[in-house]
Amino acid sequence: MAAMFFKYLDLDDPVVTVHQSVGEAKEQFYYERTVFLRCAANSNPPVRYSWRRGHEFLSQGSDKGVEIYEPFFTQGETKILKLKNLRPQDYANYTCTASVRSVCGIPDKSVLFQLTNTTASPSIKLLAEDPIVANPGQTVTLVCISTGGEPMPVLTWVRHGETLPQNSLLNGGTLTIPAISTEDTGIYSCVSSNNVGNPAKKSTNIIVRGMCP
Repeated sequence: MAAMFFKYLDLDDPVVTVHQSVGEAKEQFYYERTVFLRCAANSNPPVRYSWRRGHEFLSQGSDKGVEIYEPFFTQGETKILKLKNLRPQDYANYTCTASVRSVCGIPDKSVLFQLTNTTASPSIKLLAEDPIVANPGQTVTLVCISTGGEPMPVLTWVRHGETLPQNSLLNGGTLTIPAISTEDTGIYSCVSSNNVGNPAKKSTNIIVRGMCP
């Protein structure tokens, strides 16, 4: 039992996600916008977070333009940094450090996020018809391109309810399915994410004609 308990002790790399106040422009983080930086990491035991802006340690009350939210009645601990009405000095590098206070020798882990006046949620364009009707054995290519987002978004392809076909070829935002079969029928989605706002997603339905008896 002891071996199983200690095996479970762990601290994942923290992840910072960024959101604007509800109802504000989604395209860019302009001046006089309120922005939330959320830091989260899966851990056992519970994690404690700290923030730095550049080399400056941020604490509640240390800056009138910054509020730090502690976790309340949530499963797992998170810490949210609220930047009220962005000022020029708020466009900076932010470091979130997650710590379990050296329990069982687990070291602290940090992540850096650069907030700029061009920080923006992702947007994409899917160059494909909907639906796509294909014959068995045909090669089908889906092209997804990033049309916005800072930092640079990552493009991924998913298939609703299924894994991608084993013979799929991925090249950036381009998904190629050679020698498609009826088993490959389904809804395919391109997802773009950069941890700013919500991921962008566009989908198309691929229908493969059945073989004639």
